[in-house]
Amino acid sequence: MKKSLTQWLSFLAFMIVLSGCGAGQNTAGEATNASQAVIQNSGGRTSGAAAKTETAEYPRTIKHTMGEVTLKTKPQRVASVDIMGTDYFLVLDFAPIVSEGYESTRSKSPIFAKYAEGKDVKDLGGKTNLETLLEMEPEVIVMTSTGKGSRFDEFNKMADSVVIDFTLDAPDRLMKIAEIIGKEEKAKEVLADFEQLKKEAQEVASAYKAETALFLISNGKDFTVMHPKNFPVYYEEVGLTPIAGLPEDGKIGGRVGIEALSEFAPDHIFITENRRSMKAEDPDGLIHIWKDHPVWRNLKAVKNNQVYTMDTLAGDTFFLGQIAGLEAIKNHLGKK
Repeated sequence: MKKSLTQWLSFLAFMIVLSGCGAGQNTAGEATNASQAVIQNSGGRTSGAAAKTETAEYPRTIKHTMGEVTLKTKPQRVASVDIMGTDYFLVLDFAPIVSEGYESTRSKSPIFAKYAEGKDVKDLGGKTNLETLLEMEPEVIVMTSTGKGSRFDEFNKMADSVVIDFTLDAPDRLMKIAEIIGKEEKAKEVLADFEQLKKEAQEVASAYKAETALFLISNGKDFTVMHPKNFPVYYEEVGLTPIAGLPEDGKIGGRVGIEALSEFAPDHIFITENRRSMKAEDPDGLIHIWKDHPVWRNLKAVKNNQVYTMDTLAGDTFFLGQIAGLEAIKNHLGKK
């Protein structure tokens, strides 16, 4: 910690008063005892080579998008203030002490829930409760360049902070996070499994090169196209054929109405739900609302029973999302 908890709570209280928001904040007295947030890495077996690397040399200097930081010892109390980065920790069998949006994501994503099982992670809420973060006394705070990276200076005053470059592909992001926590060998194992899954998806996709595929996120009133430029793993890397002229807006792709799907006329549709809009108690609800729409019913992919649902994480920059997307390709196309 760069400052004591008492100092930071005093600083935070002063800032709240200045912003006029003091009445709406939780007080430090309501905090859960930090000792209850002991990290519980799952009990998976570790090879001798992995064990050697897991106790890799520290101090080590981590270079990141906002500079570099030297970690004197292997950090145990790591905070993830962007949910997009949390699953990179989980897939490395490491539990951050706190995470933004943890419980909400676990309730909506089966693959996230699978990797979160048995791990004790304090939920920071959807907007990162700073009081909770301070109370947990993190050694390192990790954020993403597309998430809270713009607030690096703010977090870096609380504890050593690292901004992960999310313009990199998923394997490179994973290796950077592994470098922080000394999990490089585990990351190599994960990436080997990931490449094997990709090969299996390539094998089944090879039979459909003459047919087009469209990856979509259902928002309820319209759709977001998952553009091949932003999701090459589903297209170029696997071998599925995209539709020309898809909108490219944003980090995912452009938004389109139901009529545009008729113009695209894809042979296969892979679809997931908007993570922020979906309801955990009604999985696929944002997809099912289209089933009686005349345009939807007349889509070639719908008529041929070639519409396949995916885990909600498949539509964003999650490592587990890419695993879920590849599994959807392998499992659905492999059955045909």
